[in-house]
Amino acid sequence: MDFIPSILRFLYSAHAKLFTSDLLQQQADIVYDPSHPIDQDVTVISGAGIIGLSRAYYLALSLKESTAASFPRPPKIVVVEPSPDICPGASGGATGGIGDFGFSDLVSPLGELSYSLHKDLALSYQCRKNWGFRGQNIFRVTPKNFTGDLLPPDSWSPVPPLHTDVSNLPDWIKTSDDWSVQLLASVPHSSHIQCQDLGVQFRFNSTATSVQQADDTEGFQSVTVEFRTPSLSSKIIPCKALVIAGGPWSANIFSSLFPEAIVKLRMNKTWSAGNHVRVRNPCPEIPNEHANSTQVFLNNVLPDSNTMDITSFLDDSLYLGGWSAIPEPLPEYADNVKPQQAEIDSLLKMARQYLSLEPNELLEAFDIGRCYRPLAVPDRPIITRVKWSLLGTPKKPQNTAPPHSMAQLAPKSAVLGGLYIKTGHNSDGVTLGPGSGKVMSELLLGQNPSVPVSAFDIKS
Repeated sequence: MDFIPSILRFLYSAHAKLFTSDLLQQQADIVYDPSHPIDQDVTVISGAGIIGLSRAYYLALSLKESTAASFPRPPKIVVVEPSPDICPGASGGATGGIGDFGFSDLVSPLGELSYSLHKDLALSYQCRKNWGFRGQNIFRVTPKNFTGDLLPPDSWSPVPPLHTDVSNLPDWIKTSDDWSVQLLASVPHSSHIQCQDLGVQFRFNSTATSVQQADDTEGFQSVTVEFRTPSLSSKIIPCKALVIAGGPWSANIFSSLFPEAIVKLRMNKTWSAGNHVRVRNPCPEIPNEHANSTQVFLNNVLPDSNTMDITSFLDDSLYLGGWSAIPEPLPEYADNVKPQQAEIDSLLKMARQYLSLEPNELLEAFDIGRCYRPLAVPDRPIITRVKWSLLGTPKKPQNTAPPHSMAQLAPKSAVLGGLYIKTGHNSDGVTLGPGSGKVMSELLLGQNPSVPVSAFDIKS
């Protein structure tokens, strides 16, 4: 196996910010009117992180390709996001490396599928030229004659680590004669995804608060969305299929909408992915459009079981990640997650020891943050259409007219109605986004998934 890493910082948000406002201005709102039948499919996706947006992209692409001749009014997709912008959590703060390795046996087929889709997208959208993405070399540093447990382990990379000279580390690392250096992965490439011109609508500062079941079918008629405004206004959106892709908030969304469900969505809501910060590179690189990025894992040389990796970005900055955080309960919204300044200070103090800095040289820090990764219990992705019998009685909207039958609402349907869940990708959201999005789109369209997904079902 080979490796295609990339600096995918703000993979979706960097591009989506260029077109989201135009889409909102150009497209007519989808309004629920209980007195009139609705002759179009609507899929609501709760969550505008990488997983939700990749889901929107592949469904929109499939619908555009397959329904143009059969549906005079193409199916619609609405993305509902409680925060004021896309990728407000881990999606907007990740380091950005991707590859086809490091997965469990269960997830490997999905990882390999997603990797191939990343390659296709990279070629289709000329991501190096248009977005400045570049390949990456990954190094691991250990003390000489180290006998402890290696982080990352030897089994993490696609081929055995290649021992290399310490001089091959980037200039911004302050090296030591006591170090042994291994090259874990190389071979540069990049990846890109977009939703532009595919009919995806966004509702920011909004949360799905209730759903209305359709008569005699395993699908919905509408979803009520409440907006984070002083008046807490709400709107009913027609909805046949609902996708929960809220990252670590997915369990909250599920339990709120389906309080009587037999099955439970279990997420670790206190595990913190850690604090991170970007700093100015003390040894700026000579601009070169063909240059690679470098990531260096220092876990094995740090004291007190600390972990830290440093990655070079295109703008002459370094990303310091892998640092721990003080566990805190998951806040209500992603934009309420704040960095822990004491941990950031400790991270910067530690980083100074391994960066090429003079004793009194200033280390300019910016873009500090902290984010929760979507860690399901057990730790594996969840990609499934939930059996209707497991949902109990959904939380229904108040003061609405009696529901129409789905036969009235959508006599000809492209999307299978019902509830879908797509979450639990932990630290691999960027990597698994395209593959996970494609597989979920296939489930919604009633197609055989590209990789087996039975192991990604929700457990009772």
